[in-house]
Amino acid sequence: MAEERMDAAANVDSENSSSDDVRVNPEDRAAFSAAETVALALVDEDRSAYGGPMARRELSFEVLETHRYGDDIRVRIGYRPTSGFSGRSGEEWILINPDGEVRTRELISRPKDSQPWVLIALASISVIAALVLVPMIISRSNPTGDPLYRAGRTLWMRVSPPDVVSELQYGGRTISGDAVNFRIAGPGNGWDLAVVHVSLFNRTSQQVSVNIDEAAAILIDVDGTEFSPINVVNRSEGISGPIDPRYRYPDFIGLWRSIIIRGTESVSGMLIFEVPPDFEADRFTWKASDTIQIGFRD
Repeated sequence: MAEERMDAAANVDSENSSSDDVRVNPEDRAAFSAAETVALALVDEDRSAYGGPMARRELSFEVLETHRYGDDIRVRIGYRPTSGFSGRSGEEWILINPDGEVRTRELISRPKDSQPWVLIALASISVIAALVLVPMIISRSNPTGDPLYRAGRTLWMRVSPPDVVSELQYGGRTISGDAVNFRIAGPGNGWDLAVVHVSLFNRTSQQVSVNIDEAAAILIDVDGTEFSPINVVNRSEGISGPIDPRYRYPDFIGLWRSIIIRGTESVSGMLIFEVPPDFEADRFTWKASDTIQIGFRD
């Protein structure tokens, strides 16, 4: 049944793609094709973003969606184990700039194997108990006791204490597969960049729409001053030569766009804030689609 649903979805995607192709002018079609080539080359060569056993498995990739995002092109890639897997593919976004270079890479979801129908039937028996227990569970902090893991109404979230740097540099790929490097520089005047790792988990809803922009979160210092995240896409600029070891930020994934997090799925990445030299973090508040606050001094 899972394979039938996936085949049906693939047919719908194929029909939609064909319809879209008719409306895409030749220039855009060539640019889309080039961007898709870059995105596929990147995910096939660098699988570290998938983590653990998934990064070591034989994977297959497909382009699910391609569209313009300002002057850039966004490519949505589906990935899944080549064999021994019958569930839903994982997805990620690759943002390609007009020069064919990778700006950002954002993991949307991981592959999810189909659940056995017997277990689903058994789970349905406890639905009444779940309606009572779920609100109780959500009202608590993480049962593992992690103080940086909190629940909102629909989302769970974990954040890291801010990593304060003067600049960060990370790597990407060109159309030809050559390595290209990027930097996000600090604002100057003695101010720095505070990098916060954010993981969002949809534990309770069928799907949650999240718009990650300047209003998505605030970082608050001990004096009560609030700081909003910066646009990591606009602030990323290409650099010539190798990455400076002083500013190297491996596995950088900037969070910046509208996403949909389906039930039991998660999304992880980094938000960046400009902060003064005497900055000392007090708490972090997530505001997009839910309100969740985590204190760093508890």
